[in-house]
Amino acid sequence: MELFAVFLFLLYGEYADGEETVVLPCRYSGAIPEVNPSVIWSRNDLNPQTIHLRGEKDDDLRGQNQDFVGRTSMKSDALDSGDFSLTLSKPRFSDHGIYTCSISNGREKLSLTDVQFEVKDQQEEVTVQEGENSAVLPCKTTAHLKEDDTVEWTHSEQEFMIIHVYQNGSNKAKEQDQFSCDRTRMNKEKVKSGDLSLTLKYPTERDSGVYFCTINRKSDVVRQKVILSVKEKFPTWIIIFPVLLILLPVTGGLLFPF
Repeated sequence: MELFAVFLFLLYGEYADGEETVVLPCRYSGAIPEVNPSVIWSRNDLNPQTIHLRGEKDDDLRGQNQDFVGRTSMKSDALDSGDFSLTLSKPRFSDHGIYTCSISNGREKLSLTDVQFEVKDQQEEVTVQEGENSAVLPCKTTAHLKEDDTVEWTHSEQEFMIIHVYQNGSNKAKEQDQFSCDRTRMNKEKVKSGDLSLTLKYPTERDSGVYFCTINRKSDVVRQKVILSVKEKFPTWIIIFPVLLILLPVTGGLLFPF
């Protein structure tokens, strides 16, 4: 059976190093081969080129590139649902490249989607003192943000939490973690110019950790990493105690004659 021709798209993705998993998107609505259907993810700059192969009933990873062993997966119903997206765990700097999603009937192979994947090593570090009014977590993009694009701030130090969601020109408080309610905001005017920074009010030690600013568009996903360190404020007694140690002998000596 001949495969129907489809358009080839080039998608872009940028992710921060150390993130647990990323998803390389690929969806297909055409005809599925009746005999020996399979979905193949590959990279032309590797040897062997195969990243993941999903057959009609199961994965066939015998020819998989060794650098990806144990790090790739696809949905079990991929050939039924048409969702051929690839989940890649523990992304590394060496994973940078163009990934091709193809469908095959054992004789012919048709490329469906190219995904340009980039693991970024850039990260911002912010340090504030506990008790300050606010902390600003920086995030900027040069691309124009459309109304239906979504900006999501997440915190993944102890458990995954949605800290802030911005979509359609407004902040969506109902989707955020309860601990962050009424403590976060993004400036609408600055968002228009690509400044997606998040202001976090009254930061505490519990807020310390790794944050991701994720920009979801129709054609790509961009993520930036921010590390926030909230330093504990020195208790008052730590400052007073040394002073007392100095003053008590002095005042005791003055009072001794009396």
